[in-house]
Amino acid sequence: MENTIGVIDQINMYFKEAVLWPFALLGAIIVFAIAVEIINRRRRADAVDYYDATFRTELAGLYPHPTRWPEDLASHLRTKLPIMREAFEVLKGFIPQDQLRDYNIAWNKFYDFCRMNGVIDETQTGATSSAEVEHDPKQVFHQLVADLLAYTNQFKR
Repeated sequence: MENTIGVIDQINMYFKEAVLWPFALLGAIIVFAIAVEIINRRRRADAVDYYDATFRTELAGLYPHPTRWPEDLASHLRTKLPIMREAFEVLKGFIPQDQLRDYNIAWNKFYDFCRMNGVIDETQTGATSSAEVEHDPKQVFHQLVADLLAYTNQFKR
């Protein structure tokens, strides 16, 4: 007990003799860092909400259940693809670096599917997967969109 009182007295004397501006500066830096973290979390949450809402709104009737599958998928998605691309780019800044490659691959597969179905002009070149042509387009489309939306689930926990 006596040893504890001695330590407390030493600490007390240190604070009486020490300059307090470094502690005030450290406190200000900590408050600033917490504020930046709160703002970044809010921005990330807004980006996730925007991404999720954009895909679900633009693909209503096509995803998750194809209740209104259009006769001409190309004309249906042609105006929606740029909006979805914008949401993709907004969320891209918040994807962890180790998942960024897979996120880009998921988008490229979706983009290729749209290109193969005439949504995007054929003048834009890129590799196509013949395996996707052989599958039911509704199933392939559902899986591609599910893969893209999977990246928002990690932020919603």
